[in-house]
Amino acid sequence: MKHVLCVAMMFLCAGAAAAETVERRSPADPNGEVEIGNIAGRVEVVGWDRAEVELQADIAGGADELRFERRGARTVIQIRTNRHHGAAADMTVRVPQGSSLMINTVSADQQVEGVRGRQRLQSVSGAIDTEVFDEFEIETASGEISVRGHGGQALARVTSVSGDVRLDDIGPDVELSTVSGDLNVRAKRIERARINTTNGDLDFTAALAPDARIDAEAINGDLRFEFLGAVNAEFDIETFNGDIDNCFGPEPRRSRDFGPGNELRFEEGKGGATVRVKTLNGGVELCKK
Repeated sequence: MKHVLCVAMMFLCAGAAAAETVERRSPADPNGEVEIGNIAGRVEVVGWDRAEVELQADIAGGADELRFERRGARTVIQIRTNRHHGAAADMTVRVPQGSSLMINTVSADQQVEGVRGRQRLQSVSGAIDTEVFDEFEIETASGEISVRGHGGQALARVTSVSGDVRLDDIGPDVELSTVSGDLNVRAKRIERARINTTNGDLDFTAALAPDARIDAEAINGDLRFEFLGAVNAEFDIETFNGDIDNCFGPEPRRSRDFGPGNELRFEEGKGGATVRVKTLNGGVELCKK
């Protein structure tokens, strides 16, 4: 029994020794770029009013590689762990508020707050939760995406293979592509929106710019549009196997004498904007708030 206890204590001590806390700090360009990479664990990035980058990381299982270096206006932070052996790194990174971000993770969640520059966030498996003020691009293979905007005036591009996507107060230029997952989009004003979904519902709420253009296509999923304020647009709606509900008044008609299919084409107000929607298996709903 004493021998078993000794062996157990040795393993516990070894595990404790493998845990490591890392702290690094370096001056940084107030409007520079910060590049962050993490294999497994978590990445939290917070913008602050200092011209420096600070890293605090708890690494369990040891790091195969740790990089923290400044190259001109760019700061690079990379932690590589052997996730197959249960190693992971929980990172908190503080960066100048005006920084641009590039984050790449494999099996780690990402959370960003108070960073005003451009963001490019990529994850293989992990949720992404971010606050944006400028142009952003997000790509995930598996994981939910949540974005809180501030009425941005730049491009918003999101690509997701599997996971729900929620975008609040973004715009005016949006590109969205999902394979499996629901989309929930809120924008004060839209000028351009390109939306493609394979399996998932869409809830889209926005005001239309005078020359706005929305193009949306779905294979399997219902598409719901709610427009804010005055609506002056031409609508071109087509479904192969799904209903069209329109609270603006005009009724859809059958697009084929035999077999499924509905279409709806009408102009609301003075026209100017264009809304084109096409679905294979799913309905379309149009309304005004």
